[in-house]
Amino acid sequence: MDGRYVESNHSDSIAVSTRGAYALGVVMGESEERHLLRILARAVQHGCPLFAVRGDGSILHAIGSGDEPVEVRLHAGSLVADAETARETLVELARSYGLRGLVVQTDPATKIDFDASFDALEVGSDFTVEAQAQGAEAEPLEAPVVVGIPAYNEEHAVGSIVAEAREYADIVVVVDDGSVDETAERAAEAGAVVVEHSENRGYGAALRTLFEEGKRRNASSLVVLDADGQHSASDVQRLLRRQEECGADIVIGSRFTGTVTSDIPLYRRFGIWVINVLTNVGLGTLRKENRIGDTQSGFRAYGPRAIESLADDETLGSNMRASTDILFHARERGYHIDEVGIEVRYDLEDTYTENPILHGYSVVNGILRLIERDRPLTALGVPGFVSALAGLSFGYWTMFEYGQTGEFPLGIAGLSLLLLLVGFVASVVAIVHQSLRDVETD
Repeated sequence: MDGRYVESNHSDSIAVSTRGAYALGVVMGESEERHLLRILARAVQHGCPLFAVRGDGSILHAIGSGDEPVEVRLHAGSLVADAETARETLVELARSYGLRGLVVQTDPATKIDFDASFDALEVGSDFTVEAQAQGAEAEPLEAPVVVGIPAYNEEHAVGSIVAEAREYADIVVVVDDGSVDETAERAAEAGAVVVEHSENRGYGAALRTLFEEGKRRNASSLVVLDADGQHSASDVQRLLRRQEECGADIVIGSRFTGTVTSDIPLYRRFGIWVINVLTNVGLGTLRKENRIGDTQSGFRAYGPRAIESLADDETLGSNMRASTDILFHARERGYHIDEVGIEVRYDLEDTYTENPILHGYSVVNGILRLIERDRPLTALGVPGFVSALAGLSFGYWTMFEYGQTGEFPLGIAGLSLLLLLVGFVASVVAIVHQSLRDVETD
């Protein structure tokens, strides 16, 4: 929201809504101008003209309300000697624009409860009231709907995503994962609660922080979506509705479910298919009715049980593998997983923070490790059996060749022994791992 500075003593009246009939007046300290954009963004969201007195004594104010364009004006030659004069100047400005009242904020760092402040003006007879701090008197929500957004260098898109998501959530939490741009500032300006990592720790670490925030806030649902604009925040209500209907612990926004379609590039569609197959094999969900159609979707809604257990799970990977780790976590605990169709945009630039090939390799490697850990008979026993069977086949071929030619085929015999050895070792390791898992389970 870029303002343009012009010298003016303009004092026209402006068209405003009922709430916009009130203005916000802010006294800016010398080191507090960094808060101006955030306050301006929230004032415009509430259809509220903004007037501010700056530390150098000049008067700065923003004109506009609702969907009207915002124009920032600097009054030349206007000096403010002290706080009382600043207050009087703000009142004079508000009256000159034909406004009905003024909310005065003297601490720009404090977030304002606009509704409570406006209500105080409506019920009182004074033209001015002090701004009420956000949450100063309001009781915390017992079970809020929280939208969580992991973000890394997403300053261009995160603000609009937060603004849209606020329509469907009680609280929007953005985890700024060590961004080097203004992601945190843009998210805060749009009205999000921002949790910052001091350094980039990875997608999985950002998810873990979101689960911890959801648990701390006793969230009834935590809906996680990406900050790059590929997901539509309006689909939040679609996931929440499905979760309410079926009582699922996790609802996945799927690119391959229902009538909603996404224009997915062919190479990504193939990669997702491979990962889906491997993940479902590892989860043991081979029957069609139990199969997860989109195991890599980052758009998910989590219920209270899932939020609490995931917040405490220190085994979740810190990178993009976390999406798969969460599914194995849910399967181990018998959580109900459902899916609902969503659309994902692939026409945006700079939406990939990691090379697709390296990303795919990392995910597949993680899946195989999870399968080896959770299903050793599947991961090691089946390949071991196949290897041993192949070794026996090559052994039979060795004897057949020797009987036919009288010459012993060393190459085929060596391959037979190698396959038999690999098959035997893999089978023994699988049996031992499975036995240990059974003991742990008991």
